[in-house]
Formats: sequence, structure tokens, C-alpha cells
Amino acid sequence: MTTATNIVFTILIKIKGRQREFNFRKRPDANYDTDTNDEQGNRYTFRMEKTNDTWKITGKLLPPWLLESEELINEALAKKA
Repeated sequence: MTTATNIVFTILIKIKGRQREFNFRKRPDANYDTDTNDEQGNRYTFRMEKTNDTWKITGKLLPPWLLESEELINEALAKKA
């Protein structure tokens, strides 16, 4: 009998002068469900998918600061994952 392993971790990433908390949950397809929030407390949920050794953001209605920070999130996740 196999059991499912739930892998969850948090990474703090400095974006535009502010520390942001990103929560990652590993999916069975080896990608990550991710969430973070902004200064007003709005929560953004998106997926990090790995293509060609690079983590990419996939999601809808995400703010520009988050999309512009894809490289920083990729670097932090590549060190951890």
C-alpha cells in the first residue's frame, strides 16, 4: 500500500523592497500550487510549472508585481525544490 506524501513549505522572497511569503504545495505532477498576498491582504493563488528547467507562473488575474517577479520566484524555488 502506498501513501500520499504532502509536501508543503514556505519561502520568503524580497520583491520591490518588501519581504513576501510564498506558500508552496507539491502536486502529484511535480508542479506546485502557490499562494501569496499583497499589502491589502488580497490572496493570490497560482501554479508554478516547470518547463525546460525553469519554473513559470500560470494563473489568471494576477497583479503585475507578481508576474514581473517570476525570475525571483524561479530562483528561490530552484534552490528549494
